Amino acid sequence: MNEEQRPGGLIALAVLNFVFAGFGFLNLLLFAGFLAIKDKIPVEEMKEAQRTQFEAFDEMGVPVLVMLIGFQLVAGILQLVSGIGYLKQKKILGRMMGNGYAVLSIVSSIASGMTFTGEMGGGFNIATMIGLIYPMVTLFLLNVTFADDFPN
Repeated sequence: MNEEQRPGGLIALAVLNFVFAGFGFLNLLLFAGFLAIKDKIPVEEMKEAQRTQFEAFDEMGVPVLVMLIGFQLVAGILQLVSGIGYLKQKKILGRMMGNGYAVLSIVSSIASGMTFTGEMGGGFNIATMIGLIYPMVTLFLLNVTFADDFPN
């Protein structure tokens, strides 16, 4: 299949991957900035609700945070790579990396939902649903709708 016959849905999926990867990297950057300054935040001056959130976040522990950051970083890289693969219609670069992103993102969303407490915005909420729905749609599209559009 040549470039003139590339499905529009595959282009749309690539654009969505680029946009979501950009938001994911921006989120990582903001999170890293927060981690860098969290020891300088005056906790005693916070309102009670903010203090509860901050303390819950602080009690989670660094290893869990590093694991979740790693998941998000790898997922973002896989999104970018697979988006390029969708545009080039490459089986490994597009379809396989896209499937890898989707599975990792589902695992990461479930882990985040189970790890973050309610005070931290964790549990099953709209962010968790978005983190689950887009990867599931991606899996469906790559393996059913666009399965034949990756010749090499």
